[in-house]
Amino acid sequence: MISQGQTDTTKTSAFVVYPAFGYQPETKAQLGAIAIWVFTKNADQGTGFSRPTSISPFFLYTLKGQIITALDTDIYFKNGMNLTAIARYFNFPDNYYGIGNDNDADNIEKYTNNFTQFQGQLFKPLDSKVFVGATFDLQSNWLRDLDTEGRLLNQNISGIDGGFLLGIGPSFKYDSRDNTIYPTSGVLASAEILVTHLGNYQYTNYNLEFRKFFTIKSSKNIIGFHLSSRMTSGDNVPFYKLPQLGGDERLRGIENASLYRDKQAVFFQTEYRRDLFWRFGMVAFVGIGDVALRVRDLNISEFKYVAGFGGRFAAVKGEKLNIRVDIGFAKGGQTGLYIGLREVF
Repeated sequence: MISQGQTDTTKTSAFVVYPAFGYQPETKAQLGAIAIWVFTKNADQGTGFSRPTSISPFFLYTLKGQIITALDTDIYFKNGMNLTAIARYFNFPDNYYGIGNDNDADNIEKYTNNFTQFQGQLFKPLDSKVFVGATFDLQSNWLRDLDTEGRLLNQNISGIDGGFLLGIGPSFKYDSRDNTIYPTSGVLASAEILVTHLGNYQYTNYNLEFRKFFTIKSSKNIIGFHLSSRMTSGDNVPFYKLPQLGGDERLRGIENASLYRDKQAVFFQTEYRRDLFWRFGMVAFVGIGDVALRVRDLNISEFKYVAGFGGRFAAVKGEKLNIRVDIGFAKGGQTGLYIGLREVF
């Protein structure tokens, strides 16, 4: 678990530091530290919506020898501008299973991916709910420890040489959620086109997201729905940038976040969230989705499905910025355990 460290709280901000223990199937145990800084002053900007600024740097070292360093930010400026961004550095021994939706979890090819990334969105408000802006993705990769007899080299998979890429494009979101950290009502709908044509790769992403939240009887019982579509065009997409299923945000329970990847991906998940006592809560979730080379190849009879449950602990007093522990179960007897920060959606 994650135990509380030092706390410094005022009426308008809260700062906590936690020693961190995490877990995901692709990393195994993670050890490190995380800091959380939340600013609530003028968070509603006079709109009636709670949109606090949050900044979360963290460092993790995994028992598989991976180094994960990131700075996660969701900043609302006084003029209503919103910057959501994450800066990452990973030194990441990883697994390659192939490309497609029927890969064998036992057919593992190991390699190491060193990469730095800065990605996010910058939005300007048109009114209290509608935002327009730009999305960006800057990334540099260096792959090493490739298997000389493996598929990556012998099939000359795009991305094996690593390299630099820069994508930018328009972005739109409609946000009527009552709270951006822990919504109990409202909708978040977003669309973006990310054109990556600078650097070593040329391709375009088309991403659509829809999230809906509502309560049952009281704010202690929340239902959330999340529908995501991630489509890609272009013939020069590095394999590590292909849409994926799995991990702690996309269909928890799939054995490894790298198991299913291809140019098109769609998934749907729903979650029941329940307050228990003090700063503790619980969730139950189900999800379904798949990947394919082309949109017309998506076949609901082949979709992967997951189900699971988890616990929650509010890391910051007065704000439900939760530490989460989830266990998911997927088609074919796959299981995943996840420990992380913030709600999945």
